[in-house]
Amino acid sequence: MEFLNPSFLYGLSVLAIPVLIHLFNLRRYRKEYFTNVRYLLNIQVETRKRSRLKQLLVLAARLLAIAALVLAFAQPFIPSPLQGNHKSGYQAISIYIDNSYSMEAIGTEGRLLDLAKKRASEIVTAYKSSDVFQLVTNDFEGKHMPFVSREEFLSMLKEVKITHASVGLHEIFRRQNDLFARQAGAHSLFLISDFQKSTADFENLHTDSTTHYILVPVESVKQNNLYIDSIWFTTPVHSLGQAVKLKVSIRNCGSDQLKEIPLRLMLNGLQKSVTSFNIGPDQSTEVSLPYTEDKSGFQLGRLDITDYPIVYDDMFYFAYDISDEVKVLCIYGKSPNPYLKSLFTSDSIFIYRSYPANQVDYGSFNKQNLILISGMDELASGLANELKLFIERGGSVCIFPPEITVSQTYNTFFTSLGTSTLGKIDTVKQRVASLDVENELFTDVFEKDASGKVRMPDNVDFPQVTKHYPLINGATNPATVLMRLQDGLPFFNSTNIGKGKLYLCASPLDPSCSNFQQHLLFVPVMFRMTFLSENQSSLYYIIGRNEPLTLPSDTINDKNMVKIKNWSNSFEFIPEMRTSGQQVQAFIHGQINEAGWYLVYRGNKQLSSLAFNYDRRESNINCFSSKEIDGNLKKYNLRNMLVLKPSGLPFTKQVEQLNMGVPLWKWFIILALLFIAAEILIIRFSHHAPRN
Repeated sequence: MEFLNPSFLYGLSVLAIPVLIHLFNLRRYRKEYFTNVRYLLNIQVETRKRSRLKQLLVLAARLLAIAALVLAFAQPFIPSPLQGNHKSGYQAISIYIDNSYSMEAIGTEGRLLDLAKKRASEIVTAYKSSDVFQLVTNDFEGKHMPFVSREEFLSMLKEVKITHASVGLHEIFRRQNDLFARQAGAHSLFLISDFQKSTADFENLHTDSTTHYILVPVESVKQNNLYIDSIWFTTPVHSLGQAVKLKVSIRNCGSDQLKEIPLRLMLNGLQKSVTSFNIGPDQSTEVSLPYTEDKSGFQLGRLDITDYPIVYDDMFYFAYDISDEVKVLCIYGKSPNPYLKSLFTSDSIFIYRSYPANQVDYGSFNKQNLILISGMDELASGLANELKLFIERGGSVCIFPPEITVSQTYNTFFTSLGTSTLGKIDTVKQRVASLDVENELFTDVFEKDASGKVRMPDNVDFPQVTKHYPLINGATNPATVLMRLQDGLPFFNSTNIGKGKLYLCASPLDPSCSNFQQHLLFVPVMFRMTFLSENQSSLYYIIGRNEPLTLPSDTINDKNMVKIKNWSNSFEFIPEMRTSGQQVQAFIHGQINEAGWYLVYRGNKQLSSLAFNYDRRESNINCFSSKEIDGNLKKYNLRNMLVLKPSGLPFTKQVEQLNMGVPLWKWFIILALLFIAAEILIIRFSHHAPRN
């Protein structure tokens, strides 16, 4: 127990006055003479004992009454965890309101965000008008940074709305600790939130010893939410007429078994597919939506489910492109390869160009999907450097070695990439013995059984090889063997380098070396390689992560500005652009805050389509209870932190007691009155006490 006005305790010295009066009471008893006093002797002794007891009780009551009054004026209180804050000239109180999508859930007093705003207003009401306040939300808006008066705070509080932004507790603590370091006065940070397990990262918190942290949980009545978590295609390549399968991951965060929930796929404004699914409590499921690509160009897709009360995550947007053309560049040695020319000129989707090494325009590399190197005796250093940059920046290159002994320039190039090198030519006749049928290069090339595994035909006639260069695996970038010879060495492999890929064949494309170019595998392998070389942008982006957007390299040198426009309204902006080889990256710096489709233009030409979705961290509404929060505070030894739990007192009174402690002066006033009443009763009843 402590006192607000300890100087009043000097008043306890007044207790000496009634004690002195009692000790120096000079009252005398008058003697009455009777003829026979033996009858009165017992009465006199008994009266004196009763009088002495009465005087002691009255003295005690007076002393206690005076002491209680003195203590009441000294204003005693039980110190709170924030002891010391109220002794400062003024306090700086920062109040964080979680306005993320999870706060749309319903609690016992309505929507959680509305309850959080009510709690914030009650907190400021519990403090003095001379204190200053700061509002903090997930948006981290600049207008909320200054500390303001109570009236200004309440005005800003009315404007707080649900936002897409999702931040972890450690981000709030780091920001507020920096702001408090520049603010005088005693510091307190109130955090009003549902404390989702996905964002309440107590293990990452770092507290400041000069700041008190008060956690105010708001809890929903029932924690239920069904949402679309992520999507992906089973194949990364999209081409006209292709059958594709869209996989959808759906999560149920509730405690109910859900049955026959409809899932709808919309593509370019038309319903493409509908299915339904069942999902158990607190489980995830994958749903497949097959359909056929029947239109080229930009594809705008959306998935829909129905759920309540949290609805922001019931729609999932995605976008991709089906190209009308794929550009292939072939660089040859003495003469163009007839097999490659025949293959890529047979389909109008391919834009095939071939040039001798001394006529290549390196500036055209950034427009190509695939570059083929065929039958060149050596790689010039300039070409090798450009190919390296092309691969590292996302391009694909396929090399077929020359018929004669390979030049050291090849191995110099391979070594710089850390991939497989070519050994001395081997003329032993053998066949390709096996394929990596699970590799994406062979997707849809072979049939699959009921379990989804590739079913290889019996007695497969694989390509025959009469001359090849042994491929010696690199140390830093091990290759993936796509085809393997009977002697166990690779015939065809691929290596991921940077953002691109290098394909390498052990034999030249010549009938004197192998029959690969005439084999049935040649067409699907080369076509798949070409389609896989397309730079596919992400199916979707997450709002708030500010990851770079990959755009096509078309019109890199165009002087027109790139603009990003919202598909559904007039919102548009100019992003920051950076060019890297054949890739163009755009940085939005938080300018997109609404989920949906966005179109990328340079001048009047559409370059790409993008899809943005809200962060799904807020969708998992599993939250910490007050007891679990207490456990985390102890587990991670987080000092200066406490949880403000519901009690019988009004919330404002709880905050007052938290700030000033529990005042006891009223109880001492009541005690003083009780002692005075006791004194009166002692005097009254002892005066009328019966005598024997």
